[in-house]
Amino acid sequence: MWPILKIRDYHLFLIWLLHSAIILFLAYINPNHYTTIDSRYYLESAANLLSGDGYTVVENSFHCWNSTFPIGYSLAISIVSVLTGTHVLIASKLVNIAASGIWMIYLSHWLGEKSIMLSCILFFGSFLKLWAHTWSEPLFLIILFCWTYQFYKLNKNPDFSKKSFSCFAFLGFMLISVRYAGIFIVPTTLAVGADFLRKKNFSKAKFSGCLALTWTAFFAFYLWINKYQSGTWSGGERFDGKVDLVKNLTAFSKGILNELLIRDINFEVFTPTSFIGTGIQIVVISFVIIQNRQKIKKSSSLVIHLWLVAIGYLLFLFTARLFSSFDEPTYRLLAPFSFLALCGFCLTFDTNKFSKCVKYGLITLIVFSWLDLIPRHGIKMKLSKALSAITDFI
Repeated sequence: MWPILKIRDYHLFLIWLLHSAIILFLAYINPNHYTTIDSRYYLESAANLLSGDGYTVVENSFHCWNSTFPIGYSLAISIVSVLTGTHVLIASKLVNIAASGIWMIYLSHWLGEKSIMLSCILFFGSFLKLWAHTWSEPLFLIILFCWTYQFYKLNKNPDFSKKSFSCFAFLGFMLISVRYAGIFIVPTTLAVGADFLRKKNFSKAKFSGCLALTWTAFFAFYLWINKYQSGTWSGGERFDGKVDLVKNLTAFSKGILNELLIRDINFEVFTPTSFIGTGIQIVVISFVIIQNRQKIKKSSSLVIHLWLVAIGYLLFLFTARLFSSFDEPTYRLLAPFSFLALCGFCLTFDTNKFSKCVKYGLITLIVFSWLDLIPRHGIKMKLSKALSAITDFI
């Protein structure tokens, strides 16, 4: 049974409404509504699912199986499109919004008052931009958090049931169905299983091994479908092994640094907003830590699990890029790492003891993180459209 609604639930609802409004506003004023080449695959496949042409994209006037991306996100778009009667583009934004809403419901149930601070993470500029895009990452992040929480619960409890096993396994299937990178849960689970084996907890070691084997079999089966339907395992040749170790390390160092900052730094060109934002961030974070250094709690088991999974994803991504020269890691690729790591960091604080100054400081940090939303090109046109949208609304 779900508990009776409490004050925090109304606060979370207002947070969700505000976040949703910002996402829809950003998507509306953007000239291409925050769509990219990848978005075209998601949207076209969703439209073809609705029209009865299957999970396909049109290439050379023929419907071809979309092996470039797994089916999960496009399927979610098509379902929401049917339920709401909206175009697939609008439905894609609603999927992202619905994902954050479901996350907040579970946060309230699982974490109580701490859910409010965690939900405010979504207001940081990089996450607002991520949610405004028609990308699978927002849905992936929410499923990943739920998977991590269940991972923590299963490892914490001395016994586990078939229901727990089924729920945890299903979340793993969902991760892999939304992004191929979801397969990182296999080595992460095996690493934890090896630790159980070291501690001679054979039942949980066996449990971890069975889960890893189940997810691996599912992933292999999906790749086989890709090969059978399209002739390629995952949308063409991905593994060429051309990325140098040092260059890969440099790219990840830059990417992680930008994830720690509220405004991306262009390492080639001086941008004043980057350094202004960084300076403000350093001041605010230093103030928060100094004011609360006595209130930082010992890392809980949940925090450790969040950080463990975040590091597991980062190591997997780093290793995968040594064999596959995909894009350099930016806020999109690193979002699972930064999202889980930031959630864990927030849980180390006792938010009930925050002073008003600290709360205002954190709000200031969030607002200045919106510097990352300032477009680098065509800013006059975009500002004009934004003002026009606000005037029409009023």
